[in-house]
Amino acid sequence: MADSNQHHKNHEHHILADSTAKQVFVALIVLTIVTVATAQVDLGIFNFAVAMLIASVKASLVFMIFMGLKYDHRENSVIFGSSLVFMACFFVLCFADLLTRGDVYVKGSILPESLVSQPSKFPKAWVSTQELVAHGKELYSAQCVSCHGAEGAGNGIAAAALNPKPRNFTVADGWKNGPKPSQIFGTLTKGLNTMPAFASLPPPDRWALAHYVRTFGPHESAQDTAADFAKVGVDPNKAEDASAGPTSIPVDAAIDLLSTD
Repeated sequence: MADSNQHHKNHEHHILADSTAKQVFVALIVLTIVTVATAQVDLGIFNFAVAMLIASVKASLVFMIFMGLKYDHRENSVIFGSSLVFMACFFVLCFADLLTRGDVYVKGSILPESLVSQPSKFPKAWVSTQELVAHGKELYSAQCVSCHGAEGAGNGIAAAALNPKPRNFTVADGWKNGPKPSQIFGTLTKGLNTMPAFASLPPPDRWALAHYVRTFGPHESAQDTAADFAKVGVDPNKAEDASAGPTSIPVDAAIDLLSTD
């Protein structure tokens, strides 16, 4: 009983004044109007930042005043403030990554044209070159070796926990989507069985991986045709740097790939 009384004594309840509640309510209404107004203005890459700033202010008012955090123990305010700092760091790091990915973003995205129209580092990436294969080897070591193994035999350290097992790239048979560069590119884009999709990788990186994967096995006879390129949305006759393939494959191509699984 003594402990209970001491608890109530140390934790005094705060009654929110009507005037304060009205002021906060008005502030929230004003901020909502500001949100709607700014939504009508194109601020470019700052659209999201401004929206998040206004939302954070509104959330802070609700937490601090209506939920009583301002009148609660100080450690709770520290926890809440720390969460806001963490969220800010998260968004800053995400945007730092988002704005440096170059041609992974296609035209028509929310990013400015100056970012989405950057030329590809590997024009016509569907054509294998020593530079592309070397780049693919670097990507393979970072993204694929844990499952498929350093020699591409499907015996990486993570393979034991997977069912079905990762693809053995050294054999010519059993490729569900085929061993052609475009077919491997499509598999990387869409994923297959226990392998996740790697559509977040820029198209040239996926082509580089496809070319490197083919060095593990006897696939020289498996060459792409015009129809194969069309399935992954590539026109091999185009010379533009930006024509390195879409970040997502066409719907009809996805249906074709699903039907072959």
